[in-house]
Amino acid sequence: MVAMLCLGAASVQAAGHTYNLNNLASGNWNINNVRTANNYQIGFSTEHPAIQAAYFEFDLTPAKGKTVTGANLLITGSTDYHISVFWPKHAGSPPQHWFKVGQAAMNIAKASVSQIVTGNNIANLYHNQCDDNQNADGGYVWVSDGLHTGVRFDCFHYESLTPPQAPVRIQPAVNAGGTFVIWSRDRFDTGNDGENYIWGSTSFQSGNQMQIITSN
Repeated sequence: MVAMLCLGAASVQAAGHTYNLNNLASGNWNINNVRTANNYQIGFSTEHPAIQAAYFEFDLTPAKGKTVTGANLLITGSTDYHISVFWPKHAGSPPQHWFKVGQAAMNIAKASVSQIVTGNNIANLYHNQCDDNQNADGGYVWVSDGLHTGVRFDCFHYESLTPPQAPVRIQPAVNAGGTFVIWSRDRFDTGNDGENYIWGSTSFQSGNQMQIITSN
């Protein structure tokens, strides 16, 4: 009986896998379709008044062909941030200020990985990748500062619902393997004070990680 129980436990443990994928490239595109490399600020500041979204590139090959049950990003925080809005229905608001970080899989019908991570001045790239009507979030997290140590930013929740409430893009990308981009964006902003951003003064960090959880 003991042997059978141990065998059963081993089978359960072997059923799923977790893949921790290091970042290959990061940067920003702003609403004017200008790209900057090796940083990942999102939102807008006095130095970067055109609203920005960040891209993170990963190689999904280790998880190729697996069935995805969850996906998230672990992103290194920064002491350079300015959060100036609050969500009135959120616990602790007011007076707590919050920044809503939306995560979306790249819109593969509108741009390639190469265009996102090496291009510049590509018409409508920001609109097609970062406008909510074009590319809805797969998940989001509210943060109250730019540090958020250990927070994992969900990017699969709305894709995994039945029926999906976000474009189904991570599972097909895992099926194919190869490089893929996840976007991070400011998803709640009044736009009234001129500054609302996190992850300012950042540089490329290979430890910015995509975690993919599978059932097989």
